[in-house]
Amino acid sequence: MSVLAAQALHNLSSTSRFAALALTAVGFGVVLELVRRRRLVERYALLWMLVSIGLLVLAVWNQLLNWLTDLSGFQVPANFLFAAAFGVVFFLLLHFSVAISRLSEETKMLAQDVARLDHELRKAQNGASTTNGAEPHEPEASEELTTGDTEA
Repeated sequence: MSVLAAQALHNLSSTSRFAALALTAVGFGVVLELVRRRRLVERYALLWMLVSIGLLVLAVWNQLLNWLTDLSGFQVPANFLFAAAFGVVFFLLLHFSVAISRLSEETKMLAQDVARLDHELRKAQNGASTTNGAEPHEPEASEELTTGDTEA
């Protein structure tokens, strides 16, 4: 390998390091801004910050990347990074799938509770109006909003 080729590889490595540092810093800043604006819950922000810190460590500590590449049996560090990134993305997708499933189940239970309470409220309103001798009526849309806030 010529001296120029070795120098080009060294420059590419430092350029790649700078790009990784810059992208990690931007990603970290985006996560902090999303938390500040209350668009991202701290629990999920912690996951993204851990991923950012992991990338930062690998970008700064080149020997660790080489050691992990050798340990895992990959020939090229870029291949190891790709496989590790795929693993992290798989883990995050699995985690978010579990969270979405749990939230979907909670939403279904809440919708059933709201429907049950709405049915009980309508039944109580119809029962009260028939005992007064008045004919039962269906509440209008504006009445539904106001009666939902008061106790029956």
